[in-house]
Amino acid sequence: MSDTDRRPRTANPAPFVDAITEYLEPHREQFNYDAMRHTFLDNDRFHRWAAQVDRHHPVEGSRFLSSGCGMGGSLLAYHDAGAASVTGVEVDPLYVRMATLRTADLADASVQQVPPDPPLPFEDGRFDLIESMDVIEHVPDPRAYLAELLRVLAPSGLILVVTPNRLWPVEQHLGIAGPPWLPVGFADRVFAAAARLPGLSDERRFKFRELADIRTQNMSLRRLRGLAVDLDLHLEVLVRSDDGEAAFPLPADQPRAEAMMRSRWGKFVSPLKTLAVTLQPR
Repeated sequence: MSDTDRRPRTANPAPFVDAITEYLEPHREQFNYDAMRHTFLDNDRFHRWAAQVDRHHPVEGSRFLSSGCGMGGSLLAYHDAGAASVTGVEVDPLYVRMATLRTADLADASVQQVPPDPPLPFEDGRFDLIESMDVIEHVPDPRAYLAELLRVLAPSGLILVVTPNRLWPVEQHLGIAGPPWLPVGFADRVFAAAARLPGLSDERRFKFRELADIRTQNMSLRRLRGLAVDLDLHLEVLVRSDDGEAAFPLPADQPRAEAMMRSRWGKFVSPLKTLAVTLQPR
């Protein structure tokens, strides 16, 4: 176990927990209420990501940015792992408010609302580590988005990108089979039409309607590699080690898919659910 894994962990502040409870109250009877509450309050997965990144670039003393920080769980985790400062940016004012509540007791933390398009309100080379967790599939221009992250990254810094893999046939935000294998706009129209079919359960009808505009991109490793080449970045795929690596942040996938991710060419056709890569300036 690394020193990062052994550090004490900051608990969610009570005002943040109360705010989450209030926010979710209208959804108490919704099919995914428990899953949403766990997602918003869980910190363990963020600490595992911080430990994983620490194996590739020291977190201790780093200046950390979470691009699309959501509810701010990463800010707690990287603070606990020894980052010198933790900064979160978000386009959603609700998430900004929640992340601010979550990090209110941290002297080295800040959260800012930003517009959906570049530029970010930071000088060049401001950060040593940048995390982009489940964001790039929502942006209008992935190249411009990564180029802006690269601008605010220190020359020796590292960017972590985590995104659903389009080769896995299930749309992971809603659990619908099919959309990742179709062009985004076409899939939105098909499932919006299917939502009007008779005989659907309320849950499935809700999911079909929610699909529209939930993402803007279908991301694959081939596409990420193309972006890395275009921006002169070194890309490294993060995968579970052969011994299972219990601390690996992503849930275990099909063994064959994980084995394919460890091969030179198989990783480009592996139907792994989620892609995780690091990007560094060459």
